Amino acid sequence: MVISLRRFASNAALSVLQVLVSGVILFLLYRYLLKHLGAEQLGLWSVLLASTSFARLSDFGLTGGVVKFVARYRGKDDPVGASEVVQTTVLTIAVVMGVVLVALYPLLIHILNWTLPAASIHEARSILPWAVLSVWVGAIAGVFQAGIDGCQRAGLRHIISIGGNVFLIVCVIWFVPKYGLEALARVQVAQWVVVGIANWVLLRFLMKELPLLPWRWSKPRFKEMLGYGLNFQFVMIAVMLCDPVTKLLMSRFGGLSSAAYYEMASQLVIRVRTLLVSANAVIVPVIAELQEKSPEKLRDVYVRAYETVFFLALPVYAGMFLLLPLVSDVWIGHVEPQFIVFAAILIGTYFLNNLEVPAYFDNLGTGELGWNSVAHFTMAGLNAALGALFGYLWGAVGVAAGASIALLVSSAMVLWFVNRKYKVPMRQLIPRDHRLIAVVIGCVTIAGIAWLAWIQTQGLSILTNTGMAVAAFVVAYVAVGWRHPYRHQLERSWRDHFSGTAK
Repeated sequence: MVISLRRFASNAALSVLQVLVSGVILFLLYRYLLKHLGAEQLGLWSVLLASTSFARLSDFGLTGGVVKFVARYRGKDDPVGASEVVQTTVLTIAVVMGVVLVALYPLLIHILNWTLPAASIHEARSILPWAVLSVWVGAIAGVFQAGIDGCQRAGLRHIISIGGNVFLIVCVIWFVPKYGLEALARVQVAQWVVVGIANWVLLRFLMKELPLLPWRWSKPRFKEMLGYGLNFQFVMIAVMLCDPVTKLLMSRFGGLSSAAYYEMASQLVIRVRTLLVSANAVIVPVIAELQEKSPEKLRDVYVRAYETVFFLALPVYAGMFLLLPLVSDVWIGHVEPQFIVFAAILIGTYFLNNLEVPAYFDNLGTGELGWNSVAHFTMAGLNAALGALFGYLWGAVGVAAGASIALLVSSAMVLWFVNRKYKVPMRQLIPRDHRLIAVVIGCVTIAGIAWLAWIQTQGLSILTNTGMAVAAFVVAYVAVGWRHPYRHQLERSWRDHFSGTAK
């Protein structure tokens, strides 16, 4: 058990490290690309990757099943079965996705002709093959990564991912100034090749039964994994359609610069959201166990998880609002109004979406997946319909607003279902213990935004005034949050967790 705890702690620490390093590299990469290529070129690459990502739907959900089935067969002391899982998945995805990408190529050209400005069509067509190849190689590398996770060595995979990101930014700095956007496309393919080879070498070290190259395709393994994967693939179709559709509509109605700034704002907010969401994923096995042993406790677990999310998410997202001008100035080189607007829309949207996360995980834990699926398909439909309508009416901001409304509607559906199931009243959407801190943070944030907007008109220092606004925010938050009961509960849980791990 000590070894398991150490491995768990190591994997968790390396996971956090990988997120942080990737975030720093992404920050530096986008800053460098904006300087040497410009917003339109960055937006063009974002749209190309989004258009080709549709092909990932052809993996039948197999990649997601690799973790489960590799772990299962290794747990049954059947290393040959685990090897067949990896080889079958790699061969299936390589062939099927390759055929799909070739078949979709003419359609992708038509999509680009509809979404991109005429001046960018020629360059887009010259780079499209590299974008297609990047998706194909990345899908194969993803299978190897899933196999490593199935061996419970995710920490080693994170080290390889960090190395791949370092490789990417070094090559970008070396080649992009001389060869432009096409160099970025080729470098990204090279990154996936390097990461894929490194993951395959590591996987062969962990699974000695794997051959030098995958060659063995197993029909029984394929049928077993296909039945598992298709259960999730329908939901994944809805999820994976949203981001490409939004970026294509953004390019169509707002131009490539808008697509670039939306991509940057989205990456900023989603990476912060990921850290908050991952902390809630631990309730899934807890709820699954309670469902069998003590179902009467499910409501208390859900309510406590919701209140904890509210307590943690409120200051994080409010603080992001105050930091936007400074982030824009450092990242882009100036305060970019479009980036600020997109990021503000996304911050508000994902704060509310974060409140739905405990309900979403509750459905996963209890096995009631119906509303999760309905919500995903509703989001996909509204995202396309509202994005196109609002984009036509109001341009890039309309597309962003349509995507946000679609996400909020789908989140509200899941939250409503779970709250109705547990008879949680609507007034508890803002928990009773959190109302004072919500009012204080809300007022301080609004005052800070107003202050930062005013100093922009006066040409005053962004760094100094952002520091003042954040300092006032922290003082107000500590003043009302220090005596908050959830601060004591979280501190006690954190202390108990580490004392238990030490044992």
